[in-house]
Amino acid sequence: MLDNFNIAVLFIPIIGAIIAWVTNIVAVKMMFYPTEFVGIRPFLGWQGIVPANAERLARVSNKLVMTKLLTLEELFADFKPEVFGQNLGHVIDEITDQIIQEIAEKHAPAMWQNAGEFMQDKVRASVREEVEQVLLRISGDLSDNITSILDLEQVVVDAVLEDRELMSRMFLDVGDEEFKFIIRSGLYFGFLFGLIQMAIWVVYPQWWILPVFGFLNGYITDWVAIRLVFEPQKPKKIGPFTFQGVFHKRQAEVATGFSTLVAGKVLSPDNIVKTVSTGETGDRVLNIVDTRIDELIDKYAAHPMAAMVISDAAMIDEIRSDIKERTHQDFNKPGGMLHVFAAKAIDIKDNLERRMKALPSDEFEGVLRPAFQQDEWKLILAGGILGGLAGLAQLVFMFADKVDLPNFLSYFS
Repeated sequence: MLDNFNIAVLFIPIIGAIIAWVTNIVAVKMMFYPTEFVGIRPFLGWQGIVPANAERLARVSNKLVMTKLLTLEELFADFKPEVFGQNLGHVIDEITDQIIQEIAEKHAPAMWQNAGEFMQDKVRASVREEVEQVLLRISGDLSDNITSILDLEQVVVDAVLEDRELMSRMFLDVGDEEFKFIIRSGLYFGFLFGLIQMAIWVVYPQWWILPVFGFLNGYITDWVAIRLVFEPQKPKKIGPFTFQGVFHKRQAEVATGFSTLVAGKVLSPDNIVKTVSTGETGDRVLNIVDTRIDELIDKYAAHPMAAMVISDAAMIDEIRSDIKERTHQDFNKPGGMLHVFAAKAIDIKDNLERRMKALPSDEFEGVLRPAFQQDEWKLILAGGILGGLAGLAQLVFMFADKVDLPNFLSYFS
C-alpha cells in the first residue's frame, strides 16, 4: 500500500475540490450562456438552457404565478375609477386641448378668439370636466373587460421572445445567492470526495479510478448542491445544527426580488401596452375608446352653443374622425391613457410580493423551480462529464508513471 503512496497523492483531495468547484461554475454558466446557439445544429454546439427554453419557461412560470399568486379578477376586484382618475391630470389636459383645437380653433377660429379669455376658460373647464368623466368611464370599461383585454401570459411571452436574456437575468438576479452556494459547495464536497478517492487510489491504484471518480465527483457534487438549495423545505434540527434549503431560507428576499423584477421587467407598463395595443386586443381597446368618444361628441353636437359652430352632419363626422385619430395616436404613447392605466391601475409588485411571502414552503418552491427542473439533469450530467475529463487529465499528467495506461492514453503521457 505504501508503495503506491507519493507526495502527488496528497494533491488528490485538493484537485477534487478544484474539479468540483470548476464543474459547478461551468454548470451554472451553461445554464444561462450562450444566449444564442453556438456551433453546428442540431447537436454539435450549445445554447444556454434558459435562453433555449425561454418561451416554455415563461409560460410555465406565468401559469404557476397566475394559479398560485395572482389572477386578473383579484387584481382588479378593488379597482376604483375615481381614485385612478387622480393620475390622469396630464392626459385629461391633452385631450381637452385636442377637442378645443378640433372644434373651436379649427372650425370657428374667429368666434373662439372673440370669446375672450374669461369665456375661453369657462369653456375649457367645462370640456375638461366632461373629458375627465369620459376617461373614468373608459378606465371602468377596461377594468370590467380586463380578462378579454389583458392576457398576462402573452405579455410575458412577448417580452421574453423580444429579449431572450430576460429570463436568464431574472433567474440570475433572484437566485444569486443560490447559485453562489452551488459554486462554493463544490469546494467543500469536492474535497471530501477527494479524500475518499485518495484512500481508494492508495489501496487500489488502477488507471480508471481517477476518471471514474472525477465523473462521480462532478456528478454527485452538482446533484448534492442542487438538492441543498431546495431541501429541506422547513428548518430541520440535527443535534446543535439547524438545516434548511438556501432557497427557502431566503423566502422573503426571493419574494421581494422576484416581484420587483416581474413588475419592472416583465409585466411592466411598456410591455403590457405593447401587447394590449396590437392585434385583436388593440382593436377591442380602441372600440371601447371610440364608443366613449362618440358619446362625448354626440353630447356636444346636441348642445345649442355647439350648433352655432357645427353647421352640418358632415362637419360633425369630420370632427369625430379627427378626434378619434388624434386620440388613437396618443392613447398608446408613453404617458398616454393606456400607459397610465397599466402603471397605476394595479400594483403588481406589492400584490405579488405580499402573496409570495405568505406561501407555504412547498408552494413557494413550486413558483420557480418547476420552470427549469426538467433540465437539471443536463447540468448534473455536464458536471459529471467535465469531472471525468479532469480526472483523466489528472491521471495522464500526474500518475502516468504509476499505473499501466491503456493504449489510447499512452499517446498523451
